[in-house]
Formats: sequence, C-alpha cells, structure tokens
Amino acid sequence: MILKARVLHPVAGVAAAAVMAAAAALFAAVPPEVRAKAAGIFDALAKIEIEAERPTRAAAVPAGPRPEPGSRRLAFSEAELNAYAACRLETEPYVRTAALKLLADNKVEGRVGIDLGKPQVSGLVPQKQDLLFSARFETRAGKIRIAMDHLYLGAQEISPAFIDLVIGVVASLEGVKSTTLNDWYDLPRGVQRLETRPGQVIIVY
Repeated sequence: MILKARVLHPVAGVAAAAVMAAAAALFAAVPPEVRAKAAGIFDALAKIEIEAERPTRAAAVPAGPRPEPGSRRLAFSEAELNAYAACRLETEPYVRTAALKLLADNKVEGRVGIDLGKPQVSGLVPQKQDLLFSARFETRAGKIRIAMDHLYLGAQEISPAFIDLVIGVVASLEGVKSTTLNDWYDLPRGVQRLETRPGQVIIVY
C-alpha cells in the first residue's frame, strides 16, 4: 500500500503506501528479520496485482463470480507496515529512516530521518534532520492523498509549503517533474483504498 515512495514526496510516500514507513538504510541492507516481517504485505500486494491484471473472464476453468473491487480486506500490523516501508525505501537516496504510528480514522503520526546530502539541497535545511508529522489521509479509486495537520523539522514547526519548496528543488536537481504534498498518488495496482485502526492498516481491494 504505499505507494512507491520517492524523494519527490518523502512524507506522502512514506505515509502511504500506498500511506504506508521502520528503518530505511541507504548504506546497509535491510536485516533478514525485517524482510521476513514485511513478506506478508509483499506477497499480498503481488497476488492482488496479478488478480487485477487477469482478464474479466478466465479462459481456463470457470471459478465462479469474480469479487467486486473493494469488497475484500486484509489487515496488517503497524510493525509489518514499517518493515515493508524499510524494504521499499532501501535505495531511497534522501530518506534514511522512517517509522509510522497508525491511529484510528485514517490518521497517522510519523518520523522520517532525512539526509539531503548534496550541498545545493542541504543549504535549505540542515543536511541531516528528523521530519516529524501528524496527518490524515484520503484514499479513493486506487489513489491516496495526504493532509498534514502538523509538521516539524527537528523541534521547529514548519509549513507544508516549505516542504513543497524543498521537493521542487530536489526535483530540479534530479531532472524530474515536481510534485506537492497535496497531490494524489497511485496505490499499488488492484488496491482500492487504505484504512487505519490503532496499530493496524487495512488494505481494501
């Protein structure tokens, strides 16, 4: 569920996915025990994607009516989601660590450890810093959007507009299209929406 996290939307990517971020190490491999904890989500998303790509009518033996999109749910723990995020962010060049706390009613709190590295970027904010946030997310028709309630860079509360500025600078340096925290992002194929309960994420497909 999260969404493919990229530097262009560090908070949105971490919070999704696809809502959806424990330790992301750039210079060290994700430990085997973390990969094992994330395996359930990876397997579930792979099966959902394969099913979504199948023709409406199977050419093989009929298997009965196909479930309506959005009629099925899978629940995963906060620990599983953070492990999944660690694996997805393993090669992310700027996000070094991330952890989410899942609350009720599609609310989430999190900490993202960033390392901007390049002098052109780190001139805007300290090279290494923690980004703390509380947010709500909205998902529909296979897409997710994040609404920030509070955002802190270290101990200093900042405006989401400032993060959009940093995203724009990074996008320019990377030569890619810029995005904002308010943009809609694709969830993994076949996933209709996400929901949260305290300590749990629900994948609706």
